[in-house]
Amino acid sequence: MKQLKTSSALKADAKEILLGKYKTAVLAYVIMELIVSGCLTLIELQVNLQTAAGMLLYYAVYFIVVLLSTVLVVGQNHLYLNFYRGAKYETRDIWIGFRTCADRAILIYLTIFGKTFLCCIPCMIATAIMIFTQNYYFALLVAAGIVFALVKGTLIQLDYSQALYLILDHPEQSVGELLSGSKSMMKGHRGSYFYLLVSFLGIFLLSIMTFGLGMLWIYPYFTATKTGYYLELTKQS
Repeated sequence: MKQLKTSSALKADAKEILLGKYKTAVLAYVIMELIVSGCLTLIELQVNLQTAAGMLLYYAVYFIVVLLSTVLVVGQNHLYLNFYRGAKYETRDIWIGFRTCADRAILIYLTIFGKTFLCCIPCMIATAIMIFTQNYYFALLVAAGIVFALVKGTLIQLDYSQALYLILDHPEQSVGELLSGSKSMMKGHRGSYFYLLVSFLGIFLLSIMTFGLGMLWIYPYFTATKTGYYLELTKQS
């Protein structure tokens, strides 16, 4: 198996690829954020979050917005693939997901969400038993359930992390084939990809100090690096 580039090399590639393209990358990110944040802000202003009905409506809209953002992420991935491949790129590339694969992108998200949610069921059952019986020895089972959910959920997210790239390169494939393809690509690479993601934690925390303005630089950098990782994986296939 060919060795993948190191995280440092991938980050260096990302910085080089983004030279001269930051205007397009930042504009694409701002459009996505305005849509997502705008929808959530609008619903917050329109409903009474102090009532059960208001909270239910808010979370229903929130879930719809998450599905919408998944399709927008496909568009962002398409834009960054064009960056790397030297293809023509435009800000409007971010809409390609709505034109070509919105249904499959949403199904991919729902599948990953469902599998991750199932990992939380043991913890939820242990918590319910502890509360019902008032026996706090069950706290050990709750803790074990939390650890299981975190570990298993993280592995699921890593396994299927490439599906929203594969959906662009393999438009003929079904949701099941895309998820299986991602899992196959990530075999033996989950550790390196997890390390790559965690390595960005510091600059994401620093962006908080800039009241989010730092994300105008960090998001393109982060997405470009992930795209470079995907292209490295495709060389293994």
